[in-house]
Amino acid sequence: MQLTQHTDFGLRLLIVLARMDGGPISLPSFASEQRLSYNHVSKVAQALVRAGFIRSLRGRNGGVALARAPSEITVGDVVRALEPGMRMADCANCELRLGCETSSILADAVAAFMAVLDRTSLAQAAQSARPAFAAWTAGRGAAPPA
Repeated sequence: MQLTQHTDFGLRLLIVLARMDGGPISLPSFASEQRLSYNHVSKVAQALVRAGFIRSLRGRNGGVALARAPSEITVGDVVRALEPGMRMADCANCELRLGCETSSILADAVAAFMAVLDRTSLAQAAQSARPAFAAWTAGRGAAPPA
């Protein structure tokens, strides 16, 4: 399962805000520190404002800040807001769709993926106790890190 860059940037922004006790942070500073396109970050921030995760602050010390406590926001909520219609494959346009169980299997996989994200708050995601990425070997009996 791979999230879009839009969602990746949104999660990064929210995690930085959570680590700053809610913000505020200027978008140009965030984009620069993360080495991201300011234009892309600005579009992501607009989507997060529309979804109610952050609020925009005007003025000299403006920027964005969390609209709710990090413990009240789940990673699943954010992913659903930024990845509308998320699916792993385009089974609707496949010639095999009528005699294939892959669609059901993939739907179950997405549901399991989202269940993990739904039980993970932004506050938990912002903790730095775990490594940022732990590689695991798929298909060889190795399980992903817990």
